[in-house]
Amino acid sequence: MPRLRILIVAGEASSDAHGAGLVRALRDEGLAGTFYGVGGPQLQDAGMEMLATYDDLAVVGLWEAVRVVPRALRLLARLRGELRRKPPDLFLPIDSPEINLRLCKTAAAAGVPVVYFIAPQLWAWRAGRVRTLRRFVRELLVLFPFETEWFRERGVTTTYVGHPLVDAARARAEAAEAPVAAGVRRGLLLPGSRASEVRHHLPTMAQAVQRLSATQPQLTWTLRMADRLDADAYRPWAEQAGIALSREPVLDLADTAGIAVAASGTASFEVALMGVPTTVVYRVSRLTWWVARRMVSVPWVSMANLSAGRRILPELLQDDCNPQRLAGEIERILEDAPGRARMRAELVTLRERFGPRGAYQRAAKRVLAHLWAGATPSEGEGTQ
Repeated sequence: MPRLRILIVAGEASSDAHGAGLVRALRDEGLAGTFYGVGGPQLQDAGMEMLATYDDLAVVGLWEAVRVVPRALRLLARLRGELRRKPPDLFLPIDSPEINLRLCKTAAAAGVPVVYFIAPQLWAWRAGRVRTLRRFVRELLVLFPFETEWFRERGVTTTYVGHPLVDAARARAEAAEAPVAAGVRRGLLLPGSRASEVRHHLPTMAQAVQRLSATQPQLTWTLRMADRLDADAYRPWAEQAGIALSREPVLDLADTAGIAVAASGTASFEVALMGVPTTVVYRVSRLTWWVARRMVSVPWVSMANLSAGRRILPELLQDDCNPQRLAGEIERILEDAPGRARMRAELVTLRERFGPRGAYQRAAKRVLAHLWAGATPSEGEGTQ
């Protein structure tokens, strides 16, 4: 097989992890390719040549983005130059629409096929950008069943490949013992993977834990630190509230957690898939919230609720995400054993909706279909 060149751009930690899984699956399928681009430690460990790290791109919100705009623009210009000067055999963008949608146009103009892995959440906001996918992307590989119909209705060739987190959570849950129905003893805090998310969420979480210490003395809390953030970002609040710090994988920590509080994002979806009753929280700057309220068109923010099409997990957003409300929500769940059992059952049912395992392998086969002989995507391929 020829040695092909694949450009990958993954703009945050979760995209980095999924990119690494896909690279390994492509190699397992026999691809002797050179992978290069933007990512993080997991893509680097998978053998990708790093042009830059996702630290230049990973921000949340309008106000936070101002500080990285110059770096991001320089990186965008560099990647456009790479695409034009020495076009790769394939461009593989992973989520991160702010930079990747721009690069899709450049790649297509240079004659580079584009296979987009992990759909931008255009069904939530800025739906007009779907025109870019329709014009410049050969195939969109999506992780959530509901995304398939949404993008196909708008003219985007789309294949549902399944969700790697579901694969991992299902394997873990099947191997684990059945959860104990008695009282909850351990709680898990997941404030997010970005520094801005930790700043917005950690004080509220710590103060809520302090409020609960008098009424729920049996409950101990562990906070999962982001891999690329220093422990000093967490330590003052954790010590004040008696919270243990850990860098263990989320699924490991979820194994023994009876309840969780998680910032909306990948980690909140992981603990939900493990059947852990979870309160989802999110705060951003006031400017970002003001704009988001006028642009976002979905009723929930958590992927568990969106995937179910209804509210399974409680959500506390912006001003509702405060210590008093959060402590009250946690206490309500703790004191309602039948409600916790129903929530667990609903989350297990949700997990089973995602179809059979093998998301990375199915995605790899679709990528290879474009690399070998420019195959036309099959409308019916993938898990339906």
